Amino acid sequence: MAEQPSKTIRAGSRSSRLALLQVEEIESLLKAQGMTAAFEKVRFETKGDRDKTTPLAQSADDFFTDVLDQALLDGKIDIAIHSAKDLPQNLHPGLKIFVLTQGVDDADAFVGKMSFGQLKPGSKVGTSSMIRQNNIKELRPDVIAVDIRGTIEERLKLMDDGQCDGIIVAAAALKRLGSAHLIKDIMPWDAAPLQGQLAVVGRVGDVSLQEFFRPMDVRRTYGKVVLVGAGPGDPELITVKAQKALAQADCVFYDYLVDVTLLEYAPKAEHVFVGKRKGLHSLPQAQLNRMLKDKAVAGKNIVRLKGGDPFIFGRGADELEYLMAHHICVEIIPGVSSATAVPSILGIPLTARASSSSVAFVSGHMESECGPDPQPIEIPDTQTVVFLMGLTKLNQIVEGLIRKGWPPQTPIVVISRGTTVEEQALYATISTIREAVKDQKLSPPALIVAGETVRFFESFRKHKQLTLFTGLAPEKYRVFEPMLHVPTIEIAPVDLNPEAVESLKVDVTAADGLIITSVCGSRSFRQLLDHHGISVEDVLKKTICVIGPGTAKAAAQDFRRPDIIASVESSEGFLEALFAAMDVRGKRFLFPRSNLSNPTIKTEIERRGGRVDEWTVYENRKPLKQKFSTALIRQVIFTSPSTARNYLDDYGPIPKDWTILARGPLTQKELEKAGYQSLQLT
Repeated sequence: MAEQPSKTIRAGSRSSRLALLQVEEIESLLKAQGMTAAFEKVRFETKGDRDKTTPLAQSADDFFTDVLDQALLDGKIDIAIHSAKDLPQNLHPGLKIFVLTQGVDDADAFVGKMSFGQLKPGSKVGTSSMIRQNNIKELRPDVIAVDIRGTIEERLKLMDDGQCDGIIVAAAALKRLGSAHLIKDIMPWDAAPLQGQLAVVGRVGDVSLQEFFRPMDVRRTYGKVVLVGAGPGDPELITVKAQKALAQADCVFYDYLVDVTLLEYAPKAEHVFVGKRKGLHSLPQAQLNRMLKDKAVAGKNIVRLKGGDPFIFGRGADELEYLMAHHICVEIIPGVSSATAVPSILGIPLTARASSSSVAFVSGHMESECGPDPQPIEIPDTQTVVFLMGLTKLNQIVEGLIRKGWPPQTPIVVISRGTTVEEQALYATISTIREAVKDQKLSPPALIVAGETVRFFESFRKHKQLTLFTGLAPEKYRVFEPMLHVPTIEIAPVDLNPEAVESLKVDVTAADGLIITSVCGSRSFRQLLDHHGISVEDVLKKTICVIGPGTAKAAAQDFRRPDIIASVESSEGFLEALFAAMDVRGKRFLFPRSNLSNPTIKTEIERRGGRVDEWTVYENRKPLKQKFSTALIRQVIFTSPSTARNYLDDYGPIPKDWTILARGPLTQKELEKAGYQSLQLT
């Protein structure tokens, strides 16, 4: 326990009844802590007590503390006791808050002859606060907020005299005065910071007195809030310091822009999704601020995890200001901002010696926009401009650039979900970007960069020359490296019941020829025979007919070298080679294939008097849709009609600036049906 003061403590306060009761409350709190001290009460009248006409919005920061502050600095008193909400935002450097007490009640209350909701239109509601007046107008536009000043008793008398129909005052003040019964309503808004709490202020150098009061200070048990930048989207771009903060957190509040895998750094913490997103705010900012404060007041260590950097076009400043006003300890851990990271990863320097010596960052989301005529976006005087949150404002951005005199051929790029696996980038010019965006499905968040340095993006893409490969066995296409493998088909084996196995044995024995049209067909058929113990000796005696050199190589490994190899990789090419080599009349063929039917071969052979026994030996299925970045892709390879068909089903239109390579004429025809021209892949 702190050492008891050896002398009487001179405690200064304002002279109102409420102020004197607050001094007594501090004395009672000391006794509750087992501490005693003799108080000499010294009363003062501040400028705010003398001047009851100047609106508070026009008053000085120390309107209600000026005289007491000076008395402390002059040594006339040892401490000053205030309503904490009356403290100036910037306390004199020679003074320090020794104590903040637990609040009695932090709400605003309405006092009147009827409830606030029952007030008639045109009723007058008195308050001394401009913030309260704005809250009144928002809640009840039909009533009139009037400015009134004075002690609580004086304001109640103004209401009784008919100058207003009700007043808004601090609920804590009424409770301290024993007038809680007058409260008609508790107002739904957030009251002033520190409302209901008391503050004991002393001199900076008075260490012994500060230590004496310290056990009363509720801030001793507060936790802290760390505002952490999560980076632009890629979870690997979070900082080491941010990881450490997450590991120490009791609670993490995170945005929709944050990759949820980052929460794995905080396995023991409570995870609270706050979903801040334009047009989809799942939690109002005021409510979020209060939640952060309440958790910290309860002693929790909080991480507020925000996309990008906390102070780049986010609400970090709002949260910092609110928490500091409530004397919550705040730490800032910067994050990699999407404004710089997203262009950099795509090879776009925001400044370059030859083309740009200046860059500006502009928010595409403007608080004041409303109605059918949105506020135009002003373009700064700079050579490169980065627009954040601008996808829905693309038209205004383009109009702003044109109005500023930017040449229509200036390059511009729209980057959706930058640095993530869903990244997309659309390169165009100021004159063509709007039309290009209409054809391409881009989703927010999106970054827009305009300026001559954007030309680096095209050069960088050509340098990377990334190829998207949608088929199987990418090792056969190493010439196209670097390659991104996103298969749009998958092969699954089939199994046969005992009855089907016996039937297959009969067909194998009876067949004169074996038709193999794909590598998967050859491998799957051999595996099926081995799995069910069917001898391949009979197969080796058949005439083996295949399509293409790749299938011929697989058949040679699985069975033996084929007898007939169609050089044209199509059903028509196969039939031409088969009919040129043999008369199929009266012949029986075994055709192992996928579950995807292609009746041409069977139909034509049987039309010429042959017989074809088809067996599904593997399933060609569409795998689950994957997420991948398309920003640096320059070309795409489709190895079969199903790879093209499945890609279009799952991923939508193929970007116009991609080169399309197709293996086989059937794949080309599938793409032509969808409206795409492709190059033949040999």
